[in-house]
Amino acid sequence: MLLSACSLVSGETSRGLRDPDAGSRLRVAAAAEASGQADLALSLYAAAAEAEPRNAELQARFAGALSRAGNAAEAQAVLQRALQANPNDPALINQLGRLQLRNGQAQEALGSFDRLIARRATDAAALDGRGIALDMLGRHPEAQASYRSALAASPAAIGPANNLGLSLLLSGRFDEARSVLEPLARRPGAPPRVATNLAIARAALGDQAAMRELVGERASQADLDALLRELGAQGLAASRS
Repeated sequence: MLLSACSLVSGETSRGLRDPDAGSRLRVAAAAEASGQADLALSLYAAAAEAEPRNAELQARFAGALSRAGNAAEAQAVLQRALQANPNDPALINQLGRLQLRNGQAQEALGSFDRLIARRATDAAALDGRGIALDMLGRHPEAQASYRSALAASPAAIGPANNLGLSLLLSGRFDEARSVLEPLARRPGAPPRVATNLAIARAALGDQAAMRELVGERASQADLDALLRELGAQGLAASRS
């Protein structure tokens, strides 16, 4: 009887090891990632996602892990497959749009956010993402309207306000940018990029101390112009969200 009991326990343990539940996999994956074991975390996320292909949250977590590991194309493929099973899932659509922004796919990202806004017109995250995509396409007035809509839906959100300030900078509306960014920079929890954007606005308006802080003692207007061009060409998605 003792041998039978041992055999039963052993079998149950074996089955548990072969087929843990999704929650267990995710908890262990998160712990592995936090401790720097990225490869182990990724394999656990992959196993969880494979076990439950229709679980939108699992697919999103797997895609996020792939993106953090630098596998952007594979992360997009995971999200697109997940959207075939969950075509209207807002979290999946938003995550796909954000990934497309980071990959410089502004037109594709705009399509993703428009798809979400068509169903959820006051989705602040989608309106913010749409603004970023429009800015990346050089459509600054439309971008600013989208940020203002995001702020109407979520007045306390720092991201859309900062992005509005940056968009105003990119369109040469420096005084308006400063008026948006100054109160934002005073808010508790404002990220460092808000202060950087405010310094750019001040420098553009002739504040030499702000210009030196940004680009050094020998700063010139040409240096500031180069900084603004670089923000417009490459820095949009990285400096936001």
